[in-house]
Amino acid sequence: MRKPYSPHLDVRNVMWLLAAMTVVVLPHLMRLPNWIGFFFTVVLGWRAWIAWYALRGPPRLIMWSITIAAAIGTFLTHGTVTGREGAVTLLIVMAALKLLEMRNERDVVLCVYLGFFLVITNFLFSQSIPMGIYMLACVWIFVATLVGFNHAGRSPSLGERARPAAALVLQALPLMAAFFLIFPRVQGPLWARPDESRSGVSGLSDTMQPGTIANLIKSDAVVFRVQFEDRIPPYQTLYWRGPVLVNFDGGTWRRNEFDPFIEPRYERGEAPTSYTVTLESSGGKNWLFALDVPGTLPYGARLRSDLQLLSLRQLNERFRYDMVSYLDFRYGREPTGISLRTAARFDPQRNPRTVALGRQWAAEGGDPQAVIAKAVQLFNREFKYTLEPPTLDTESPYDDFLFNAKQGFCEHYAGSFTLLMRAAGIPARVVTGYQGGEFNPINNELIVRQADAHAWSEVWMADRGWVRIDPTGVVSPVRLEGGVNAALGPIGVIPSLIAADHFRLLSTMRYAWHAMNSHWDQWIVNYNLDRQRQFFSQLGFPTIDWRILGFWLVVATFALGGVVTLGLLVRDRPPRREATVVAWGRFCGKLALAGLQRAPHEGPLDFLARIRATRPGLVAEVEEIIALYVEARYGPGVSREEQRRLARLVREFKAG
Repeated sequence: MRKPYSPHLDVRNVMWLLAAMTVVVLPHLMRLPNWIGFFFTVVLGWRAWIAWYALRGPPRLIMWSITIAAAIGTFLTHGTVTGREGAVTLLIVMAALKLLEMRNERDVVLCVYLGFFLVITNFLFSQSIPMGIYMLACVWIFVATLVGFNHAGRSPSLGERARPAAALVLQALPLMAAFFLIFPRVQGPLWARPDESRSGVSGLSDTMQPGTIANLIKSDAVVFRVQFEDRIPPYQTLYWRGPVLVNFDGGTWRRNEFDPFIEPRYERGEAPTSYTVTLESSGGKNWLFALDVPGTLPYGARLRSDLQLLSLRQLNERFRYDMVSYLDFRYGREPTGISLRTAARFDPQRNPRTVALGRQWAAEGGDPQAVIAKAVQLFNREFKYTLEPPTLDTESPYDDFLFNAKQGFCEHYAGSFTLLMRAAGIPARVVTGYQGGEFNPINNELIVRQADAHAWSEVWMADRGWVRIDPTGVVSPVRLEGGVNAALGPIGVIPSLIAADHFRLLSTMRYAWHAMNSHWDQWIVNYNLDRQRQFFSQLGFPTIDWRILGFWLVVATFALGGVVTLGLLVRDRPPRREATVVAWGRFCGKLALAGLQRAPHEGPLDFLARIRATRPGLVAEVEEIIALYVEARYGPGVSREEQRRLARLVREFKAG
């Protein structure tokens, strides 16, 4: 290796910087197009080759050509250079090119600052706890890189880089926390982009066919989490309403896109249930989930006439909202004519046996309750609840289900029951959503997963309005009382491992992780203006504005800076000379007891010469003590660590 043309571009320092940049870019390379990873690897390998052999960088013409080509490639890949993916891609390729043309100390500092900025960009894709820890480690590595480059002329060891960098990061953490808590917030989450890596994107659709919901049961992803103000309602009452499917073509149920918004008007009981829902990113959908029926609506939400709760904007990020619901209610006793007509339509040419059975029940007479009772008796006799039903005929799936297969999942029972009711002249519709959830005993939170996806029916009765009927509960009551895992056994690897753990260690760890994630989401990711006000109200400041926050931010900055400064002054204060004199006196006293009395006019070096001549066996022990004393008393001084070493050597010294 030849000597680099700049003392700041020592090969080890350059390699350290390249490694730091690789660590911070690595999460991006797993989510961006493959050519970016190839380009980044080739450019960094080129720069490492230049550093290893102390070569000159590429000419400006080549650099300009590569830069223009990279910018064009970014635009062709993403269609823009201003969106999230496009901007991050452009930043990565330009940071790699800056490393390639790095020639002096200014370029080094600029590359390190680009690395710090790349740390921030990772939070545009993921705001999870592991990502936060990983990015903090990246900051530590970049600070260690700066420490190494500031040792011009030599390459420091790993400890000489890592220890000062860790101390600097630890000293900055209190000020970072103060800025995070006090800096005036704006409405919205901490980051204005979705958390796609952890988002439990709602797998529900605005259509339903036999088998669609059964596919969701295999997913353990979290859809939303719920915290109740009081006790959690009974499990069998936890119906989280989602899309309501009214239109039916004989095989597929579809949502009515033109249902109007309404003001919530119902006959409801006197015991409301209050709770807070934290909904994961739903991939651009605007569906909100709530228990029937909503007593109040979140800000920016509306209620359709079929009781589906919708946000007025697409939910591309985690969304938290407060709800009040009534579980004891009557709704829809005076519906519009068009809604009843829509809820009674079906294609008589498809599923003819199911249609004939429904019409037969209607012809036999009796009110809707009697027809519902016959359907319940039908499902209660021969049907089986299963996650893997046989494939059904596409033309008449419910005929095949009711008269041949006789085993299915919730969408089979809800769809066939609703069709039977319509054939009998009873308006009915399918409601999809989630039922139940998993209770976390650590933070008293209900976790609703994709595995809790469910479908049920609603029928309209003149004296009661819309009434929920869940035919799945007829076939498998355990499903409504304990969830799908209670009905079918553990589904998936993780639930199976948890079920096999008799000591409940895995379930406890899982609950603790979810509780920690919940607090992280509430107080870090979603630390908005409301959370900030809540935090300061707990400290005794019920009202805050930017002036109050600015004042406390200045106070916190000076206070924390003062504490850190004082600690550094105490740590680095020069040692007391008195301690050195005391140690020397004890040392001389021990030698005097051994017959080596130091004369008043005898200096430490003359005393050492006499010890060499008279007691050569003590020379090895006394040389280091006398050398430290001479350095401290007559030389430039010693550090506090060396002073403590002198005191320890004197304490352990034995002249006899």
